[in-house]
Amino acid sequence: MKNSKMLGMALATAVLASATAVGTAGAAVNTKAGNAGAKSTVAQIKTSNVKLTVDGSPVSVKTVTAEKTMLYSLRDLANALGADIKLSGGNLIIQDALQLYELSLKVGSKDYRVNGETVQFGTAPQQIGGTVYVELSPVIEALGGEILSAKGELSSVGRLSGQFDLPFFDAAGNVIAAKEDGEVPQLIKLDSAGRYEVFSSNQNAAGAVVSPDGSQAAFTDENGGLYLLNTVSGLVKQLGKDTSVKTDLSWSQDGKSLYFIQGDKQEKIAYISVDTGKVTELLADKVENKSGVRVTEDGKKAIYFVQVTGKAETDKEGTEESLKIDYSKAGTQVFSLDLATKDSKPVQLTSDAYNKLYLSVLADGRAIYVSADPDGVIPNSVLKVISADGKNVADLTGDLDVVSAVVSGGKLIVLAALENGSKVYEVASSGVKTELYSTDKDVTELTVSKTGTIALIAEGKVVLVQGGKGTELTK
Repeated sequence: MKNSKMLGMALATAVLASATAVGTAGAAVNTKAGNAGAKSTVAQIKTSNVKLTVDGSPVSVKTVTAEKTMLYSLRDLANALGADIKLSGGNLIIQDALQLYELSLKVGSKDYRVNGETVQFGTAPQQIGGTVYVELSPVIEALGGEILSAKGELSSVGRLSGQFDLPFFDAAGNVIAAKEDGEVPQLIKLDSAGRYEVFSSNQNAAGAVVSPDGSQAAFTDENGGLYLLNTVSGLVKQLGKDTSVKTDLSWSQDGKSLYFIQGDKQEKIAYISVDTGKVTELLADKVENKSGVRVTEDGKKAIYFVQVTGKAETDKEGTEESLKIDYSKAGTQVFSLDLATKDSKPVQLTSDAYNKLYLSVLADGRAIYVSADPDGVIPNSVLKVISADGKNVADLTGDLDVVSAVVSGGKLIVLAALENGSKVYEVASSGVKTELYSTDKDVTELTVSKTGTIALIAEGKVVLVQGGKGTELTK
């Protein structure tokens, strides 16, 4: 504890203890009647202890019940929140650890001030046996904190409110998410206790793709420039000078390359060296509408989507009357490209008419994606798996309504929708599922840190999942 905090609290304690003496001027209770009341209260009221959780750590706080209201030891609360207490003109002045909030109160008075603004307690602070007891909620909120649940879970910093999306983890395990409901989209960094800071106001950085080690995140601007965001410092630097259109950024497993779809019509696949900024073209077969490129861990194969459009046919004169468009083969299909063999040709791996989303590659070389029936005959979205040789496509989790799936640290994490809520599973290569988290909220997005911690977007809020327990970092 800082010396200033110890000195301030020692002073406050000494003054509070002396306040029971009759006729002491300037004490927290400064009338004979007030002191008599305090002495009477000591004899009648019994103190007890309750367990609270502050920023995830358990603390013990002394309590009393006065006027049918539970009051809490101000000194214990200040210790738990890291706040300072000092005496000024008969008032107790409490400042939060960051010195952003100042609470001024007086024993026996319902009036108190927060950063100069006067408000009222429901029950006035009481002094009992040399200890001041106060209402919990007003004091916590006055010092910038928040009560997270009726079970005594508190945060020393109030959570940020808003609508969030596109979360990812930095190298230290903090969650970075885009806050989209302000005048300008911002990236907000949140720690595990919900403490936050505005990390970046670069509008293009919303939706940045984080590297495997979490140290960098890549994004593009409207001019085709590619940039790297340092997730520790927030510094942004341009990577290379190429300004061609780039979409669907994807990191190599070693973090040394960024793969992307290139061109105005998404007709090419290329990658850029993070060290040199050099762009290397991998495929330019003039097939348009590529997306979702992913590369196997060994770097030998690329898997990607192609949005196949209808095929137009007409007569020799090209008259409008003869024009016919065949949509029988239209739809999203999965292709693979052998990167280890020079001049190899893409191979089509699927041919069905189902919609396909969230393409990923497992550690063993198999590809997975979410398949949805556009006609609704099959009501749930199914997780499909393509064998490493590309010859077989099968259901991996046919009994789940899959929202999304990600591969992190060699593990497949799946978000599934329920009739009322959502569940998160780890799915083994055999299809065996292990439930990791369940909620009655509708979860729309999922990301996983390198250590396996999960962050979700549940009805616009950022939720951190550790050990099967979810903590709402925003409100």
